Amino acid sequence: MKISKRIIYTLWALLIILNIILRLPITPHEIGWDSFTIHALANSVSTFGEAKWWLHPASVGGFYPYSYASVVPFSLSGISQCTGIDMEWTTWLFGVLIGIFSAFTAYLMAGAIKDDDLFKFLVAFGFSVSEGILYFTTWTVSTRGFFIVLLPLFVYLLLKTRTSIVKYSALTFILFIMLVATHHLVYFIIPIIISYLVVTIYDKLKSYIRFIKVPSNFVSIVLFTSFLFMLLVPFFTGYFIRGTRYILDEILITYIRYIGFLIIFVIGGFIYLIFKHDKSFGEWFLLFTLVCLTPMLYDLVYTHWVILAFAFLLVGVGLTNVARMYNRKSKLVFTVIVISLLLSVSMTGYYQAWHMNVEQKGAPTYWTRYPSEATYESALWAKENIDGNMVSYEYLTPIRILALSGVPTLSGSPPCDLTHGFVNRTDINITRIPLSIKHHKIEPYVISKNSVNTEWYIEQLPKEEVNRGWVQNLFSKLSISYIIENKDAYGGRFIRSVHRDKENVYDNGKIRVWMV
Repeated sequence: MKISKRIIYTLWALLIILNIILRLPITPHEIGWDSFTIHALANSVSTFGEAKWWLHPASVGGFYPYSYASVVPFSLSGISQCTGIDMEWTTWLFGVLIGIFSAFTAYLMAGAIKDDDLFKFLVAFGFSVSEGILYFTTWTVSTRGFFIVLLPLFVYLLLKTRTSIVKYSALTFILFIMLVATHHLVYFIIPIIISYLVVTIYDKLKSYIRFIKVPSNFVSIVLFTSFLFMLLVPFFTGYFIRGTRYILDEILITYIRYIGFLIIFVIGGFIYLIFKHDKSFGEWFLLFTLVCLTPMLYDLVYTHWVILAFAFLLVGVGLTNVARMYNRKSKLVFTVIVISLLLSVSMTGYYQAWHMNVEQKGAPTYWTRYPSEATYESALWAKENIDGNMVSYEYLTPIRILALSGVPTLSGSPPCDLTHGFVNRTDINITRIPLSIKHHKIEPYVISKNSVNTEWYIEQLPKEEVNRGWVQNLFSKLSISYIIENKDAYGGRFIRSVHRDKENVYDNGKIRVWMV
């Protein structure tokens, strides 16, 4: 369906404004847990001028112990240094920019599947304002989020190699390398590339064997059967399934949450494409990719992020089919599409503004979505007053204080501890392990049992006393000068001995700092 340029420009202006509005801060500080590790690493790049967590070429992509995928920390550091904006607000700006960018990458991907203005805009709209994208682009920073924003661009370049194999193959390869250094989700690129190659071979063979007539209904039935077969594969092999016996309920809840209300059009779009005659190359590619990814749907850690882009292509197909009836029932069709889009945004707004602010069940009281004012104030105090190394006996508070203050803090985050000198490179013993399809966190290297492990240090501290045994030796070795106490976190024997033997130099009611 063709739309006038004036309407397209208006729609895009409104979509960009909507993307910004949905990402306006509704919390007083940066959101996240792992995001503060990235925040701290970005600070270290700005401070040291290099990635000190790189021990091996595989460290660039986070495939080596004590490392982290590097694209996002370097991007944040670059933006912060070029603009002079504090890193906390750089994370907000970065989220807004890639959130808006996600609309354009989805638009390009949709255009490679089907050259239809309405289809392309609907895919861009649904993808960019879905909870799956907003979750990682609202005042938080995530390597996973940047990957899923770039994925549609990779699909676009891959499909465009049919028109210019030299130019687009080079661009596809460059983006693939960038994705390798962005997140481990790059493994999902493999079935996507395989799908493209299979469909390309099929398309070439089809032009040479035209005399073989295969009923289109037979092809549709084979496709549908293949989908059902792949859906059952994990139950017989045990691969890809992560979760409880209620896995089907969890899958349904997860996909509804991150795709949103528009998920009802995924089913319609999929069935339509399965039984459609004269499928285009892009439609064949989409269907075959979905079939290849189907066995992985049960993995609720990674797959739903990758499937997001392809789900909204199906949403676009379903909504475009509804729009085709416009000439016959214009008012009804217009109402259905507008209400569907409004409900989609409303569901996203619910998760953005209310649901995620509810405390996590079973989590410690200090395990908040964003740093408390006490944590933030203590970080600012440390930035101005601490000239030494710090440590705590829990994981969340120290990494947040490290990120917000820049003061070296033993946090139990391996790449941050390595970067700030708490780990000696010569003390790290690495073992090579075989890859396994059963695990999506596929890393060819692991830390040996006899290697230094800062996570273990943090875990053991509550069981020990500050002036005895290995704790005293550890503090001396790592030049620990200050201890961070979170009153809401269990400190055990360790914090009781600190109260008895050490001097309190800061106390804001929730966070205390003690001098060793």
